[in-house]
Amino acid sequence: MSLKDEELRGRIARSAVDEIMIKTGRYWNIDIVDIRWYKDGKHTSKGIRINKAELGHLYNILGRIVDGEQKRSRENDTESE
Repeated sequence: MSLKDEELRGRIARSAVDEIMIKTGRYWNIDIVDIRWYKDGKHTSKGIRINKAELGHLYNILGRIVDGEQKRSRENDTESE
């Protein structure tokens, strides 16, 4: 992955050698968020790279999953349904 201005935003440890890293940066002149599994400090092919402009939509979907479909009052997210 060749990100410009890459910045580590957070980590989620799964075990002593496995973790998820959340990074932001620019890829082909597009602001992106990269959420990727790392093993022994090296990135794997498992993960997602999403345009920052689409991040709000992902946030809404994940929020509904976390809070339950009926509890969260969000904008209509029919794009993915």
